[in-house]
Amino acid sequence: MFRKKQTTRINTGIYVILYFFVASVFFQAGCQTDSQLAVYIPFNSARPDTIPGILTPAERIEMVRLKGENGRLADPQTQKMMVEHLTKEYADSPDPVLRQEVVKAMERLNNSEGFALFKYAAMKDEDPFVRRAACRAVASLLTKESAAVLRHVIRQDNDKDVQLQAIKSLAAFDDQDTIVVLGELLESRYAALRYQAMQSLKSCTKQDYGDDVRRWKQYIAGQTPDPPEKLTFSQRLSWEKLPAFK
Repeated sequence: MFRKKQTTRINTGIYVILYFFVASVFFQAGCQTDSQLAVYIPFNSARPDTIPGILTPAERIEMVRLKGENGRLADPQTQKMMVEHLTKEYADSPDPVLRQEVVKAMERLNNSEGFALFKYAAMKDEDPFVRRAACRAVASLLTKESAAVLRHVIRQDNDKDVQLQAIKSLAAFDDQDTIVVLGELLESRYAALRYQAMQSLKSCTKQDYGDDVRRWKQYIAGQTPDPPEKLTFSQRLSWEKLPAFK
C-alpha cells in the first residue's frame, strides 16, 4: 500500500515538472518573433544547416565531378582553364576524398596539361587512395614520362596497394625499362606483386608464360623458354593425387 502511494506521488511530481516545462517553452516562444521561433520550438525545421555562399564537402565533390564529365568535350582553351581550376582545388584541399575526385576528374579530361598534377599526386600525396587514383590517371596519358613515374612509384612507395596499382598500370607500356622493372618484381617476397607483374608482362610483351615465374625469368634474360604446359582443371586442383573413394 505504501509503495503504491509513493509511486503515485512520484508520477504526479513528474507530470507537474513536465507541465511547467512545456508552459515555459510556449511562454518564451510567444514573446518572440516568427524568425526566432526555431530557437525555442523543438524539432522545428526552419533553421538551415548550410551557410549561404559556402559549399558543403558533398557539393564541392559534385562540382568537381561535373567538371570532369563536361570538360572532356570542351575546346582546348576551356579545358586548360578547367585544369587550372582543378589544380588549385587539389592544392587547397585538406580533404583526401576531394583530392581523389580531382585526380579522377582530370583523368576524364584526358588533357596532357594535367600531367604535373598526376605526377605529384602519385609520388607525393600523403593519402594512398589518392596515389592509387593518380597511378591510373598517369597511365591514361601513355607517355614515356608516365611510365617513368609508375616505375618510380613501384620502387619507392611503401604501400603495397599503391605498388599493385602502378604495376597494373604499367601493362599499357611496352618499353624495355618497364619490362626490366616488371622482371625485378618476379623476385619479390610478396606473391601479389609477383602475380600482378606476370599479368602486366603478358600485356607488355604479348607473350604468355602463364604464372610460371621460372619461364618469365628465362624470357627476360633473353632465352626462349618452352611454352607452359596446359593443365586440365582437375590437374590444377591436383585431384588426381587424391585417394580414391571406397
